[in-house]
Amino acid sequence: GHIIELFKASANYRAYSEAYRGTLGRHSDALKDCYGSAPFFEIKPHHIRSDLSQLSPHAANDRLKIWRLLCQYAYDHNFADHVASDGIKRGKLPKTDGHRPWSTADVNAFRAKWEIGSVQRLCFELLFWTAARTIDAVTLTPSMIGADGVLTFTQAKTGGKAYVPWNCALPGWAKHFETDRTLLKACITSTTFTFLETSNGRTRSRKGLSNIISAGAAEAKLTGLSAHGLRKSRLTAIAEAGGSASAIMSWGGHKSLKEAEDYVSTANRKSVLIGTEQKQKSANTTPKSANKLRN
Repeated sequence: GHIIELFKASANYRAYSEAYRGTLGRHSDALKDCYGSAPFFEIKPHHIRSDLSQLSPHAANDRLKIWRLLCQYAYDHNFADHVASDGIKRGKLPKTDGHRPWSTADVNAFRAKWEIGSVQRLCFELLFWTAARTIDAVTLTPSMIGADGVLTFTQAKTGGKAYVPWNCALPGWAKHFETDRTLLKACITSTTFTFLETSNGRTRSRKGLSNIISAGAAEAKLTGLSAHGLRKSRLTAIAEAGGSASAIMSWGGHKSLKEAEDYVSTANRKSVLIGTEQKQKSANTTPKSANKLRN
C-alpha cells in the first residue's frame, strides 16, 4: 500500500490525463485492497500472473499497466531489486467491433421517445453531433465556439484537438447533416457554463452522462447501445457521406490517420454493394421531429 500511495503522489502519475488516472486509480485501489500488506520487494512474476488470471482480458491488460508502473517505480526508488513485471506480456483480446454504432432506425427511435426539452434528448444530440467522448462532452461550453463558427476542444484521452462545425457552413459532403445540427440547437437552452450542466448549474459527470444515454435507450426499447456508439455513428456517417480520412481526424480528433482510414475503408467496401437510389434514400432520411422544426 505504501508504494501505491507514493506512486500516486508522484509527478509522473499527476502528468497522466484524468481519464488514464481514473483507470490506474481503480486498479491500484483494488491492488491495495487485496495485497496492501505484502512487502513490495517480495512480489514475483507469478504473483502478478495469478492476479491477472482472475480478470477479463480487457481488465487484465488494464491491471498490467498499473503493475508495470508500480514495479518500475519500486525498482527506481530502491524498494525492490528487480522489476517484477518484466517479461509479462499483454493478453490477447477477443476480436470485437467494440461499441456498436447507432443505426438510422436507432436514432429515430430514441428521438421519438425523448422529445426536445428533455435531458435525454439534449445529451443524445450533443454526443451525436460532436462525436465527443463522454469525458469531453460534459466539459463542452459555448466559449469553445470560435469566431469562425467551429467548436474546438482538446480531448482528455489523447490530447488531440477536435474541430466540430457549429455555426459555420458545412462542407458539401455534409450538407444533409444540417438536420442533426438544427435538432441539437433546438435542444440547447441558455447555459451559464457547460451545455450539459445539471439543473443546479454543476458539471455533469461522465458516468452520469453515459447512464442517461444507456437508460434512455433502454426505455426506447433499444438494446446494446451506448454513448460511445454515437461517436462511432457520426464518424461512420462522415465516411459514408464521402468525407475524407482527414475530415474524420478533424471532427473526431484522432491523432492516428490509421483509425480514421478504417472508417473510410469500411464505407468504401459497403458502397460498392449499395445502389445510388438506396444511398440517396438513406442520406435523406429525416425524422418527424426534424420536419416539425421546419414547419
